[in-house]
Amino acid sequence: MVKMTMKELTTAAFVAMLMLIQTVSAQNRYCKSYEDFLEGRWEQLDTIYIDSHSKGHQAWWGGNDYTLTTDNKATNKILKNDAFAVMLGDTIYLNCRNLRYDKARFGNGYTIARRIGERSLLFVNRLIGRTQEKDIIVVGAAFGAIGAAISANKQIKNQVCYVISSGADEKGRIGIRPIDDHLMSQMIDNRGDLLVEYYAEKDLKKRLLATHVIPILEKTSLFEQANCQ
Repeated sequence: MVKMTMKELTTAAFVAMLMLIQTVSAQNRYCKSYEDFLEGRWEQLDTIYIDSHSKGHQAWWGGNDYTLTTDNKATNKILKNDAFAVMLGDTIYLNCRNLRYDKARFGNGYTIARRIGERSLLFVNRLIGRTQEKDIIVVGAAFGAIGAAISANKQIKNQVCYVISSGADEKGRIGIRPIDDHLMSQMIDNRGDLLVEYYAEKDLKKRLLATHVIPILEKTSLFEQANCQ
């Protein structure tokens, strides 16, 4: 049996880590638009560094929790401002910067997304819209920064599902649609048992939460259809 010193073990571990990075980096790529994503038009990337800046990474639905960077400043600018999505292995990281719903935005950062159906991407993030932004402003005016922070944190915890099914407009904004009762009913209309399970939650706010929606969608063939493309 060959014995290795601590230095040799450390070196071996380092080499193994480099080999792993090289293997993963060979699969790194990004695209600049929804259309490029559908058509498989990707641009290759070298090693990417992933920084998770919230507890959302503990579950795949977590909001725009990730910052993606490389060793190249020009590429970093593209990833921050222009990229639509980054693919690391089989994982899709969606850029939240240009996503819009009800004239509201999430801000900078990436979230994990999944292909669903024939032409859509599903991701999970906090509920946004003019109503939610107004609530934060009102709370902030009444109770100050701490109150506004508490209100924002509450929204972050109440994650909902969104779908992207079209590209950007002339200003580069990408419209998204939250999964509501109507859309959910369309997505599982051929599964009466799943409709019963979905509407078994009588509280509308709880019914729309990702923690309720995702397990039900997992029982459909929608994710499998995407994987076959």
